[in-house]
Amino acid sequence: MFISKSVLIFCVCLLLAPLDAMAEGDVSGLNDILYWDNGKIRSCTVYDATGHLKAKAYCRNDGTVEKIEKFDLAGNRTEESFYDQSGRLKNGIDGWAARRWWYEDSRTISQITYDEDGRQVERRHYSESGRLVLRQYRDDDNLDPYEGAAMQLLLGSQNIPYRDPRVQD
Repeated sequence: MFISKSVLIFCVCLLLAPLDAMAEGDVSGLNDILYWDNGKIRSCTVYDATGHLKAKAYCRNDGTVEKIEKFDLAGNRTEESFYDQSGRLKNGIDGWAARRWWYEDSRTISQITYDEDGRQVERRHYSESGRLVLRQYRDDDNLDPYEGAAMQLLLGSQNIPYRDPRVQD
């Protein structure tokens, strides 16, 4: 899965960050390092060999990764994910654990939100003008029915529920 590989890469980078001055390769792209008072890394930014922003990592004061953001060559955020202290996905305050974006030029065309198990919760598709034109959500007891009704009024029949085939009834 795309998220667990990200955690591994960032953990390796974060562990090797104090050796940044002597390191070569991917670790040398680690910049903008901020530290907690206890010496653990608070946040850092990773750049590719050409200087393009690749990712940002945010850590708790115990050094564990809390949040990772990834970016494309144009600087658009393509992924964001939250982790518990064991390195597993966890829901953030907005009720999702990870989110992906797709762009055409710098315009958002699509977005998918995932739960802590990596299952899709919601899909959104946008028009050329940036307006939300389609919202699909997993038919789930955890979703707010008032929000669904409001989206139904806003989007009409374009607000489509879907069933996750991995979820047993």
